[in-house]
Amino acid sequence: METFPVTNSTLSAVHLGAFLQSKYNLDSNVSCRLLKTGINDSHLITSEDIKYVFRVYSLNWRSEKEIKEEIRLLNLLKENGTPVSYPITDTTGNYIHELAAPEGKRYGVMFSFAKGEKLLNIPADVTLR
Repeated sequence: METFPVTNSTLSAVHLGAFLQSKYNLDSNVSCRLLKTGINDSHLITSEDIKYVFRVYSLNWRSEKEIKEEIRLLNLLKENGTPVSYPITDTTGNYIHELAAPEGKRYGVMFSFAKGEKLLNIPADVTLR
């Protein structure tokens, strides 16, 4: 039987955890679990008492240049006191990782974990600027 090509795959959480442990010098007890799939896949990374989110971008969803601009914007917001989830560099100072997935090259970026709750309905007294 011929293997059918894929357009999107879900990377192994176990292998992704080991990859991130070496890239970010995380504790040997690091855990990685898939939070959600969609346009991007989000993985919860837990090491000691610290949590991160590793985003794996879908194939051709964002170019490396577009991801660099997203990183630049988030860092600018963080530097100016806006409470945002921000990108984390690895041990060599890199933000973006290339991942060889079955469908082709995908990118991944580690972000700080933003505590909070998901709101299904925005309260009426919340104003958007």
